[in-house]
Amino acid sequence: MSDFLIKQEAQELNVGKRVAIIGAGPGGLSAGIALQQAGFDVKIFERHKQTKALGGAIILNAIGINILRSYGINTDDMATTAIQRFRRFDGHQRVLQQFDPNLLNKANVSGWMAGLMRSELYGKLLNKIPDDMIVNDHEFISFIEGPEGVKIFFEGGKTYTADLLIGADGVNSLVRQQLWGNSELKHLGIAVWLGWTEYEGTDRNEIVLNHSDIHQFGYAPLVFKGKNCFEWWFVEPCEENQPEPSDPLTYIRERVKHFASPVPEMLKSTNSQNLFRWLIKYREPLSAWSKGRVTILGDSAHPTSPYAAYGAGMALEDGYFLGKYLQGVDLSDVNALKNGLLKYDNQRVNYTNGVVGFARTLGKAFHNAPKPVRMVRDFMLDHTKIPERQIIKNSVKEAETLLKTVLELEKGNYLGPFTESEYKEDKSIKI
Repeated sequence: MSDFLIKQEAQELNVGKRVAIIGAGPGGLSAGIALQQAGFDVKIFERHKQTKALGGAIILNAIGINILRSYGINTDDMATTAIQRFRRFDGHQRVLQQFDPNLLNKANVSGWMAGLMRSELYGKLLNKIPDDMIVNDHEFISFIEGPEGVKIFFEGGKTYTADLLIGADGVNSLVRQQLWGNSELKHLGIAVWLGWTEYEGTDRNEIVLNHSDIHQFGYAPLVFKGKNCFEWWFVEPCEENQPEPSDPLTYIRERVKHFASPVPEMLKSTNSQNLFRWLIKYREPLSAWSKGRVTILGDSAHPTSPYAAYGAGMALEDGYFLGKYLQGVDLSDVNALKNGLLKYDNQRVNYTNGVVGFARTLGKAFHNAPKPVRMVRDFMLDHTKIPERQIIKNSVKEAETLLKTVLELEKGNYLGPFTESEYKEDKSIKI
């Protein structure tokens, strides 16, 4: 009998606390840490034989930074920025995006966003995961709910029984598919090139998004292995089966050669090996994530485009809130579990659907709109404050509210979203 099977038998004595997570990405790891902190017995099942810290550059905001701190993770090495600018390709500023300095001070951060490598985030999370929490070489197949819990089936005849199953298995989630049925994975019509470079020559206190007619080149400072660097991204319209160019750097340089400094200099200093191309896919949003003893998080629930710039961060948030709203819940009690998962859904579903929907709208407006629409778009950006107000409303105010929620949760002052019984008592609230 394997060590894992022995532990599985011993776990039968721990009914009401058994949690199984499918997928060891940032969202799965975040949920694992949060739920263990809440007192649960957690197993993360990963299909790969080894769990490694991999991935290129990402952006994490003040919400994610404070969540990491709540996990006991040091964030002092993250380079935060206080300002985000939307600029025309020639350097003309269109939108200035800033966050409440008093709120940032309360959150103990010098800026709203921080650039870092996904591999670094992954490594920080892995360092907080006990050796026996991740179970490798387990390819998820299906699940069956029953009176004793949810039985999970893996390739090779392996099984596991838990009180709660969490699908953190990415954009092609099999957990989501079984829970909510098939949904088409659609191509958004854009591709993103991600890169990074050891470059010192521009303001390190801001993130900048430069737009031409149909292209974007954005950049953000990051610190990698003790060196000041910048991560950058190039966004373009793209057919689903469009082949990759043989020389990506030359291809990108040609399309942004008229962009103002420091875009040309960043590309010149970039090593071609530090490039990754990503075709953006999405699914139609769900109105709920949880059913019975099963829920989902991260890309399983809300795959997002680069205009959210925050896929990993939202997955981190999902895991955090799941841990908070299930704390103290006996998972063997179906009604108690249902109410805990309802709080989680009420906190996350509408918020993430809003972020993803707004990001998709911006992606289409900047890269797939017809020429007449692009002309109106550019006039509005250059001569009115309407786009700035919409961006602040959709990506600043709600994010600030979410940060306040995290800060209140950490102080123990936040009661959380309504439970189902409270909804029933208040007839003015629609569900």
